[in-house]
Amino acid sequence: MTRAHDGLRQFAPTIEADASWLQRELDEAHKTIRSLLRQIDKEQARYQEIARAYNLTVANLVTITHENSALERERDMWRARAQSMPVPFQFGSGTLTLTPAEVSAIRKAIARLHHPDTGGDSERLKAWNAALDTLER
Repeated sequence: MTRAHDGLRQFAPTIEADASWLQRELDEAHKTIRSLLRQIDKEQARYQEIARAYNLTVANLVTITHENSALERERDMWRARAQSMPVPFQFGSGTLTLTPAEVSAIRKAIARLHHPDTGGDSERLKAWNAALDTLER
């Protein structure tokens, strides 16, 4: 054999050692990659669960907002009906029917006449207020 051929034999063990070392490094890299891929899958699943919960929360808020709006409209409708309904007031043998707006106007007029700050009688104002309080219920 030639000297060049003998020189290659000298490097053969180191090439095999380098190849086995490279193979181990490659195996370690594959393990690391698999571990990272598992972590990515877990994080993606976690993100998808958070996104699902968020979307469900938004959908619930939209539904509740619509229901709340419908209830407010219904409340306002009933309030308007109640305010426009006349209130019966009995005095003596007769009955007087007044709307809430009329009761409010009477209260203001009585306050202007009988309020103590304008020289009126406080006892008379109290009596009128008591009578008008029954009409506002």
